[in-house]
Amino acid sequence: MRYIAAYLLLQTGGNASPSAADITKLLATVGIEAESGRLEKFLSEVEGKQIGNLIAEGSSKLSSVCCHFTISSFYHVSLVAM
Repeated sequence: MRYIAAYLLLQTGGNASPSAADITKLLATVGIEAESGRLEKFLSEVEGKQIGNLIAEGSSKLSSVCCHFTISSFYHVSLVAM
């Protein structure tokens, strides 16, 4: 998640194609050490793709996930936690 967030922040700031070095530098400003293998894997997966299309694709996948969380289940969890 940290690589996605950093990538999107850099794009929002005007860097159309953030590099591994850009992401590593941004993460370092908040004390996070980047794992080069994971970062390179992430960058290879988004290379040449429009971020808007990736977000739309991910959103459609999330919409198919069924989540049922009712007030009664929340109340039950609250009581168990006490």
